[in-house]
Amino acid sequence: MKKLLAKLLLSLLLFTIIIVSVIAFANRHLLVQDIKKQQHESRELIENHILSDMQMVDEAHSYNNQTYFEQMKTELLYLQNYYEANPDVYSWDMQAIYGRTGMDLNIIDVQNRIVASTDKPSVGLNLVDCCKRFAAFLDERRKSDEFFSNGIENAEVTKDLWKYSFMPTKDGRYILEVGGELRDSPIFETFNFFDTAESLIGKYEDLKNIEIISGEGFFLQTKDDIKTIDELSPTLKEVYQNATATEQPAEVMIRSNGGIKDTHRFIPYHSVNEQGDSKKRIVYVHYSNSTEMQLINKKMHQFWFLLAVGIVTTGILFVIIMRILKETLRLATFDALTGVYNRSSYVEYMDRLIQQKNKAHIGLLLIDLDNFKLVNDQFGHLEGDEVLKKIAAILQQVIGKKGAIVRFGGDEFAIVIEDASEQQLHKLANDILTSVRQKQHDAIWEHLSISVGGTIQGTPQETEGTIFMRSDQALYQSKNKGKDQYSFISPN
Repeated sequence: MKKLLAKLLLSLLLFTIIIVSVIAFANRHLLVQDIKKQQHESRELIENHILSDMQMVDEAHSYNNQTYFEQMKTELLYLQNYYEANPDVYSWDMQAIYGRTGMDLNIIDVQNRIVASTDKPSVGLNLVDCCKRFAAFLDERRKSDEFFSNGIENAEVTKDLWKYSFMPTKDGRYILEVGGELRDSPIFETFNFFDTAESLIGKYEDLKNIEIISGEGFFLQTKDDIKTIDELSPTLKEVYQNATATEQPAEVMIRSNGGIKDTHRFIPYHSVNEQGDSKKRIVYVHYSNSTEMQLINKKMHQFWFLLAVGIVTTGILFVIIMRILKETLRLATFDALTGVYNRSSYVEYMDRLIQQKNKAHIGLLLIDLDNFKLVNDQFGHLEGDEVLKKIAAILQQVIGKKGAIVRFGGDEFAIVIEDASEQQLHKLANDILTSVRQKQHDAIWEHLSISVGGTIQGTPQETEGTIFMRSDQALYQSKNKGKDQYSFISPN
């Protein structure tokens, strides 16, 4: 019965765990799919917003800076003519030039070195070292004496945001570059993608960073701690180079502790209003899945809560089932009249002992009540039932916890001893005979006695059937010898 109850409880627990797990897994799967869909939609919205705002900024600067460009063009034409009159650029009064126009001037030689500048820290800077693509662009500019305007860029030294224009000298020895800082300009205060980036980062929890990378690999910023792509990790740098080479978006997902996944995307952007290298930029966007992890962790908490509720419910259900099936389970295990084990329990018990034992020590006593039919005929079946109950009580009193008592039916009983000897069986049988004889002074019991037959398992391989058969033969020996006695048949 205990084994059956354990199986029932285990089955209920497994059923509960499976049901809760399946529901939790299905909900988690649907949640993850919904999150991925929302992530895709929000990221697409974010990136479209960034690109459209960048285009708007470029258009605004292109439209509103025409006058500024004209000023730069006029200044470059003036300097080009001034060079014709005075080609010794080292003798030029840079401060006077800056005071006249308010624009910075860089003079770049054929080795792409800044040989003269209104900004003294820039003098001596070799653009090939810092800005190879920009240097290649300048080499192309030397082939023409036309005016050329660049877009928003970081200054090579200060890294502030500037607008530049170029014009080579007619002899091709130098490129004249003039430019002005944009940070404090009214147009930049009104139109800049940095405000858009900050707004989007504040709006979307999973959006961690947005940055614009110039064609030269500078991160366009208005901060002092400007960085370049060389400061990126090798993994991110490789993805950046892939996006630059293919001119297609590229991304990489990096896992960190706690299941957090950071997605780094590099999106190429081409300005239709800018010229030269500044028209090619990369939008760097950094996402995380923190919201997804928060929701998944919340679902996991819900799973453990539901599982706990399910286990408690299973316990309650088990108790209810036990109450409902209590009598059924008892009748399936015990004899209804005497309360000892029934035949089916005996067979299960014997099989278990035979499978578990590694020594031949299982003992079996078969007990038959002599002249029991006489009691039923003279005193009635109710009195007969009382006799059977008392016999069961006597057996229980004698055996205690040494063995299991079984009623096969009618007046037939058995005692199973898990680890027995011939002497032990003999003593138990005599104790039972003595206890029954002591009741023979009673009118009902004066005609009653018991016959007992016993044996011990011969080998570990011996089955219950052969053990029972030998014990049954011993019982019939007691009957044939005159009843009220014990007989033993050895397995040898």
